[in-house]
Amino acid sequence: MTWDSKQLLVPFHRNRKLKLFSLAFAFGLWIFVNYGERDTEKTLLVPVEFRNLPAQLVITGPRVDYIDLRLRGPRSLLEGIKSKRIRLDLNDVRPGMSSFRINADTLNLPRGVRIVRISPAQVNLDIARVIKRAVPVRLDVVGTLPHGYTLTTTELLPDKVEVSGPSLIVEKIRTIQTDSFDLTNLTQSVTPTINLRGPEDESVSYNVEKILVKIGVQEVVTTREFRHVKIDIRNTTKSATLTPAHVQVKVRGPQRVLEGSQVPAIGAFVDALGQKTGVATVPVAIVLSPGLELVSQEPVEAVLQFADDSKKKPRPVRPTTNRKR
Repeated sequence: MTWDSKQLLVPFHRNRKLKLFSLAFAFGLWIFVNYGERDTEKTLLVPVEFRNLPAQLVITGPRVDYIDLRLRGPRSLLEGIKSKRIRLDLNDVRPGMSSFRINADTLNLPRGVRIVRISPAQVNLDIARVIKRAVPVRLDVVGTLPHGYTLTTTELLPDKVEVSGPSLIVEKIRTIQTDSFDLTNLTQSVTPTINLRGPEDESVSYNVEKILVKIGVQEVVTTREFRHVKIDIRNTTKSATLTPAHVQVKVRGPQRVLEGSQVPAIGAFVDALGQKTGVATVPVAIVLSPGLELVSQEPVEAVLQFADDSKKKPRPVRPTTNRKR
């Protein structure tokens, strides 16, 4: 039997475009399948979630928030792993160190994907018991009051703060300090609101962030003697003399005034109004600056002698003294 080569090629020439398309499609599908199934590697940074931690417990110290993961497997499977989380159930933990192994079961990886590297492979958590404790507050004061003022009261409201946190940390806290309060320019009582410092550890909390502080300030009162204060004669046009011509005065008032760099104005005088020629005993009046109070003076009276009687020597009159307390 003789074969005609042209007849043999006839089936290949029929629907040639369709046959070429089918061949190309099959080849592409083969490449796609083999490329997708070829093993490759992928690196992921997987966040760690902690769930169901009992309310009376807290995690202390450093903890792992992410797992560095490198996987190997078919590309088609690895591309499907995009958002992965590691969830650790803390419902059964107790105070102390708790450890959790991270493996394929924990990650719930698809079949055909294996772990090449995992860091860290174990999560260690330090679990502590939460306690609440009342801790006294201490006011941090800087500077000093101006001269002549004194601090009378310092009341903190509240004077204790409830601190909540890990027992080992809270038990070491002896006092809670406020922000600094400056006394330098304070001359009257105030009631400021002041922030509390801390807490330094994020696992510790206060039941309040600020406190009210009542700060009482008052002037220091003191006494001072002024000797040889000149006595003036008022309401006369005649020449006259006084015996004695000076008075000693003791006054009470603010320390900042009596002990300041400037001497307060203190005066004394007698009133000659209605007095006739001759000799008269008149009261000595004291003039003080505002805020000062007279404690005593010596003498309280003086002898006033007019010049008209100068030819006749008057009989000496002894001035009376009185001390006002």
